[in-house]
Amino acid sequence: MTTWKTIASSTTTPKEVKTRAPATVAASPCTAAKVTVETVAMLPPDRTRTTVGVGEKVKLTYSLGSAAWTASKGTLTSATGQTVTFEAPDQAATVTIKATGGGCTCTLTFTVIEPTGVRMERKPGSGIQHTNGIPSVGIKTVIFLEPDTVSFQFIQISEDDCPGVVTGYFVGTPLDGIRHGSHGAGTWVPVGPTIAGKGSRVVGNDTAQSGHCNFGTPYSNGTFDWAIPWKFRVGGGADKVFATVHQRFTIDAAGDMTVSKAGASGAAGLTDPSSTY
Repeated sequence: MTTWKTIASSTTTPKEVKTRAPATVAASPCTAAKVTVETVAMLPPDRTRTTVGVGEKVKLTYSLGSAAWTASKGTLTSATGQTVTFEAPDQAATVTIKATGGGCTCTLTFTVIEPTGVRMERKPGSGIQHTNGIPSVGIKTVIFLEPDTVSFQFIQISEDDCPGVVTGYFVGTPLDGIRHGSHGAGTWVPVGPTIAGKGSRVVGNDTAQSGHCNFGTPYSNGTFDWAIPWKFRVGGGADKVFATVHQRFTIDAAGDMTVSKAGASGAAGLTDPSSTY
Protein backbone atom coordinates (compact mmCIF):
# COMPACT_ATOMS: atom_id res chain seq x y z
CA MET A 1 0.00 0.00 0.00
CA THR A 2 1.32 3.38 -0.99
CA THR A 3 1.17 6.21 1.52
CA TRP A 4 0.98 9.76 0.22
CA LYS A 5 2.37 12.69 2.28
CA THR A 6 0.83 16.11 1.82
CA ILE A 7 3.38 18.86 1.70
CA ALA A 8 2.29 22.45 2.18
CA SER A 9 2.97 24.75 -0.69
CA SER A 10 5.64 27.35 -0.19
CA THR A 11 3.35 29.97 -1.75
CA THR A 12 0.23 31.28 -0.17
CA THR A 13 -2.38 33.66 -1.37
CA PRO A 14 -2.21 36.91 0.73
CA LYS A 15 -5.33 38.01 2.38
CA GLU A 16 -7.00 41.09 0.91
CA VAL A 17 -6.03 44.17 2.84
CA LYS A 18 -8.96 46.50 3.30
CA THR A 19 -8.53 50.17 4.26
CA ARG A 20 -11.13 52.56 5.55
CA ALA A 21 -11.67 55.79 3.62
CA PRO A 22 -11.02 58.92 5.71
CA ALA A 23 -14.09 60.56 7.12
CA THR A 24 -15.32 63.53 5.11
CA VAL A 25 -15.69 66.70 7.17
CA ALA A 26 -18.02 69.31 5.77
CA ALA A 27 -16.35 72.70 5.31
CA SER A 28 -17.47 75.33 7.79
CA PRO A 29 -19.62 78.00 6.15
CA CYS A 30 -17.55 80.57 8.00
CA THR A 31 -14.58 79.92 5.72
CA ALA A 32 -16.51 81.82 3.06
CA ALA A 33 -17.37 84.70 5.36
CA LYS A 34 -15.60 87.93 4.51
CA VAL A 35 -16.15 91.67 4.30
CA THR A 36 -15.40 93.39 1.00
CA VAL A 37 -14.03 96.95 1.22
CA GLU A 38 -14.59 99.64 -1.42
CA THR A 39 -13.81 103.29 -0.69
CA VAL A 40 -16.32 105.83 -1.98
CA ALA A 41 -13.47 108.07 -3.14
CA MET A 42 -12.18 106.93 -6.53
CA LEU A 43 -8.65 108.09 -5.69
CA PRO A 44 -6.16 106.92 -4.49
CA PRO A 45 -6.68 104.00 -6.89
CA ASP A 46 -6.41 101.31 -4.19
CA ARG A 47 -10.06 101.23 -3.13
CA THR A 48 -9.63 98.15 -0.95
CA ARG A 49 -7.35 99.92 1.54
CA THR A 50 -8.07 99.91 5.26
CA THR A 51 -6.07 103.08 5.99
CA VAL A 52 -8.40 106.02 5.40
CA GLY A 53 -8.60 109.74 6.05
CA VAL A 54 -10.75 111.37 8.71
CA GLY A 55 -14.36 111.49 7.55
CA GLU A 56 -13.64 109.17 4.62
CA LYS A 57 -16.52 106.90 3.55
CA VAL A 58 -16.14 103.20 2.77
CA LYS A 59 -18.71 100.72 1.41
CA LEU A 60 -18.65 97.37 3.26
CA THR A 61 -20.32 94.18 1.94
CA TYR A 62 -20.76 90.92 3.89
CA SER A 63 -20.33 87.81 1.75
CA LEU A 64 -22.94 85.63 3.51
CA GLY A 65 -25.85 88.02 3.10
CA SER A 66 -27.45 90.22 5.73
CA ALA A 67 -25.42 90.88 8.86
CA ALA A 68 -25.51 92.82 12.09
CA TRP A 69 -22.80 95.53 12.02
CA THR A 70 -20.94 97.37 14.76
CA ALA A 71 -18.12 99.95 14.65
CA SER A 72 -16.02 100.93 17.67
CA LYS A 73 -15.75 104.51 16.34
CA GLY A 74 -17.18 106.47 13.45
CA THR A 75 -20.64 105.78 12.08
CA LEU A 76 -22.46 103.20 9.94
CA THR A 77 -25.38 104.02 7.64
CA SER A 78 -27.25 101.01 9.09
CA ALA A 79 -26.84 98.45 11.86
CA THR A 80 -28.10 95.64 9.60
CA GLY A 81 -27.95 94.64 5.95
CA GLN A 82 -25.58 93.02 3.50
CA THR A 83 -24.00 96.34 2.45
CA VAL A 84 -23.45 99.36 4.70
CA THR A 85 -21.29 102.48 4.49
CA PHE A 86 -18.75 103.29 7.19
CA GLU A 87 -17.84 106.93 7.83
CA ALA A 88 -14.50 107.34 9.58
CA PRO A 89 -14.40 109.49 12.74
CA ASP A 90 -13.17 113.09 12.77
CA GLN A 91 -9.87 112.31 14.45
CA ALA A 92 -7.07 109.76 14.15
CA ALA A 93 -8.12 106.35 15.49
CA THR A 94 -7.98 102.59 15.17
CA VAL A 95 -11.49 101.32 14.41
CA THR A 96 -12.77 97.76 14.77
CA ILE A 97 -15.76 96.77 12.64
CA LYS A 98 -17.67 93.51 13.11
CA ALA A 99 -20.20 91.86 10.82
CA THR A 100 -22.22 88.93 12.20
CA GLY A 101 -24.50 86.84 10.01
CA GLY A 102 -25.16 83.24 8.99
CA GLY A 103 -23.72 82.05 12.26
CA CYS A 104 -20.35 83.68 11.52
CA THR A 105 -18.51 86.85 12.52
CA CYS A 106 -15.94 88.82 10.52
CA THR A 107 -13.72 91.46 12.10
CA LEU A 108 -12.04 94.27 10.19
CA THR A 109 -9.64 96.94 11.47
CA PHE A 110 -9.32 100.43 9.95
CA THR A 111 -6.55 102.94 10.62
CA VAL A 112 -7.87 106.51 10.41
CA ILE A 113 -5.37 109.32 9.86
CA GLU A 114 -5.54 113.11 9.92
CA PRO A 115 -3.90 115.43 7.36
CA THR A 116 -0.24 115.85 8.28
CA GLY A 117 0.77 118.84 6.21
CA VAL A 118 0.06 121.42 3.52
CA ARG A 119 1.80 121.52 0.16
CA MET A 120 1.47 124.46 -2.24
CA GLU A 121 2.56 125.03 -5.81
CA ARG A 122 2.33 128.08 -8.02
CA LYS A 123 -0.93 128.00 -9.95
CA PRO A 124 -0.07 126.71 -13.45
CA GLY A 125 0.10 129.53 -15.97
CA SER A 126 0.01 132.27 -13.33
CA GLY A 127 2.45 135.14 -13.03
CA ILE A 128 3.86 137.39 -10.32
CA GLN A 129 1.88 140.30 -8.96
CA HIS A 130 4.10 143.42 -8.81
CA THR A 131 3.93 147.19 -9.23
CA ASN A 132 6.92 148.76 -10.94
CA GLY A 133 8.98 151.02 -8.65
CA ILE A 134 7.23 149.88 -5.45
CA PRO A 135 8.42 146.97 -3.28
CA SER A 136 5.68 144.40 -3.86
CA VAL A 137 5.20 140.75 -4.73
CA GLY A 138 2.37 138.23 -4.86
CA ILE A 139 1.58 134.73 -6.10
CA LYS A 140 -1.45 132.49 -6.54
CA THR A 141 -1.11 128.86 -5.47
CA VAL A 142 -2.87 125.51 -5.63
CA ILE A 143 -3.11 123.63 -2.33
CA PHE A 144 -2.76 119.96 -1.41
CA LEU A 145 -3.25 118.16 1.91
CA GLU A 146 -0.72 115.44 2.68
CA PRO A 147 -0.34 112.49 2.63
CA ASP A 148 -1.51 111.27 -0.78
CA THR A 149 -2.21 107.73 0.47
CA VAL A 150 -5.80 108.49 1.57
CA SER A 151 -8.63 110.82 0.59
CA PHE A 152 -9.49 113.97 2.53
CA GLN A 153 -12.32 114.97 0.21
CA PHE A 154 -14.87 114.60 3.00
CA ILE A 155 -13.39 117.38 5.17
CA GLN A 156 -13.09 121.17 5.10
CA ILE A 157 -10.07 123.30 5.91
CA SER A 158 -9.55 126.85 7.12
CA GLU A 159 -6.73 129.21 8.04
CA ASP A 160 -6.83 130.69 11.53
CA ASP A 161 -5.75 134.06 12.88
CA CYS A 162 -2.19 134.97 13.88
CA PRO A 163 -0.06 138.14 14.24
CA GLY A 164 2.58 139.28 11.80
CA VAL A 165 6.15 139.05 13.08
CA VAL A 166 8.65 141.42 11.48
CA THR A 167 12.34 142.25 11.44
CA GLY A 168 14.50 145.00 9.94
CA TYR A 169 12.80 147.27 7.40
CA PHE A 170 9.29 146.26 8.47
CA VAL A 171 9.67 147.11 12.18
CA GLY A 172 7.34 149.95 13.13
CA THR A 173 5.46 149.82 9.81
CA PRO A 174 1.76 148.98 9.33
CA LEU A 175 2.84 145.34 8.85
CA ASP A 176 4.29 145.16 12.35
CA GLY A 177 1.83 142.93 14.26
CA ILE A 178 -0.90 143.02 11.61
CA ARG A 179 -3.41 140.21 12.14
CA HIS A 180 -4.17 137.54 9.57
CA GLY A 181 -7.80 137.44 10.74
CA SER A 182 -8.83 140.21 8.35
CA HIS A 183 -6.88 138.74 5.40
CA GLY A 184 -8.61 135.46 4.60
CA ALA A 185 -8.67 133.61 7.91
CA GLY A 186 -11.84 131.91 9.06
CA THR A 187 -13.23 130.81 5.68
CA TRP A 188 -14.02 127.08 5.44
CA VAL A 189 -13.09 125.53 2.10
CA PRO A 190 -13.96 122.05 0.74
CA VAL A 191 -11.39 119.50 -0.42
CA GLY A 192 -11.40 117.57 -3.69
CA PRO A 193 -9.84 114.35 -5.03
CA THR A 194 -6.35 113.09 -4.29
CA ILE A 195 -3.53 113.75 -6.76
CA ALA A 196 -0.77 111.12 -6.73
CA GLY A 197 2.49 112.42 -5.32
CA LYS A 198 0.87 115.60 -3.99
CA GLY A 199 -2.19 115.00 -1.81
CA SER A 200 -5.87 115.87 -1.70
CA ARG A 201 -6.47 119.00 -3.77
CA VAL A 202 -8.15 121.83 -1.90
CA VAL A 203 -10.96 123.42 -3.90
CA GLY A 204 -9.93 126.95 -4.87
CA ASN A 205 -6.61 128.81 -4.86
CA ASP A 206 -4.62 130.72 -2.27
CA THR A 207 -3.18 134.23 -2.71
CA ALA A 208 -0.01 135.30 -0.92
CA GLN A 209 0.45 139.02 -1.58
CA SER A 210 2.56 141.61 0.20
CA GLY A 211 0.67 144.67 -0.95
CA HIS A 212 2.67 147.87 -1.45
CA CYS A 213 5.61 147.91 0.96
CA ASN A 214 6.90 151.38 0.18
CA PHE A 215 7.55 152.49 3.75
CA GLY A 216 10.24 154.97 2.86
CA THR A 217 13.83 154.89 1.69
CA PRO A 218 16.51 153.81 2.08
CA TYR A 219 15.32 150.24 1.79
CA SER A 220 17.02 147.64 3.98
CA ASN A 221 16.85 143.95 4.74
CA GLY A 222 13.72 142.85 6.52
CA THR A 223 11.28 139.96 6.95
CA PHE A 224 7.57 139.57 7.55
CA ASP A 225 6.06 136.27 8.69
CA TRP A 226 2.59 134.94 9.38
CA ALA A 227 2.75 131.57 11.17
CA ILE A 228 -0.76 130.55 10.13
CA PRO A 229 -2.54 127.70 11.95
CA TRP A 230 -4.41 125.42 9.53
CA LYS A 231 -7.52 123.62 10.80
CA PHE A 232 -9.75 120.83 9.51
CA ARG A 233 -13.24 119.65 10.39
CA VAL A 234 -15.63 116.93 9.27
CA GLY A 235 -19.05 118.33 8.42
CA GLY A 236 -20.02 120.87 11.04
CA GLY A 237 -18.04 119.12 13.75
CA ALA A 238 -15.27 120.42 15.98
CA ASP A 239 -12.20 121.83 14.28
CA LYS A 240 -8.60 120.87 14.96
CA VAL A 241 -5.27 122.48 14.07
CA PHE A 242 -3.12 120.09 12.05
CA ALA A 243 -0.34 122.27 10.62
CA THR A 244 1.35 125.67 10.79
CA VAL A 245 1.99 127.27 7.40
CA HIS A 246 4.44 130.19 7.18
CA GLN A 247 3.63 132.96 4.73
CA ARG A 248 6.88 134.93 4.48
CA PHE A 249 8.01 138.06 2.66
CA THR A 250 11.53 139.45 2.48
CA ILE A 251 12.94 142.73 1.25
CA ASP A 252 16.55 143.74 0.63
CA ALA A 253 18.44 147.01 0.35
CA ALA A 254 17.55 147.27 -3.35
CA GLY A 255 13.82 147.07 -2.63
CA ASP A 256 13.55 143.63 -4.22
CA MET A 257 11.06 141.23 -2.59
CA THR A 258 10.35 137.52 -2.29
CA VAL A 259 7.34 135.54 -1.08
CA SER A 260 7.09 131.90 0.04
CA LYS A 261 4.29 129.73 1.39
CA ALA A 262 4.23 125.95 1.96
CA GLY A 263 6.76 125.31 -0.81
CA ALA A 264 5.48 127.82 -3.38
CA SER A 265 7.54 130.95 -4.00
CA GLY A 266 8.00 134.01 -6.17
CA ALA A 267 10.22 137.09 -6.49
CA ALA A 268 10.00 140.57 -7.96
CA GLY A 269 12.71 143.19 -8.40
CA LEU A 270 11.86 146.82 -7.62
CA THR A 271 12.37 147.88 -11.25
CA ASP A 272 10.62 144.89 -12.82
CA PRO A 273 7.69 145.85 -15.06
CA SER A 274 4.27 145.87 -13.45
CA SER A 275 2.63 142.47 -13.71
CA THR A 276 -0.27 140.46 -12.37
CA TYR A 277 -1.12 136.83 -11.58
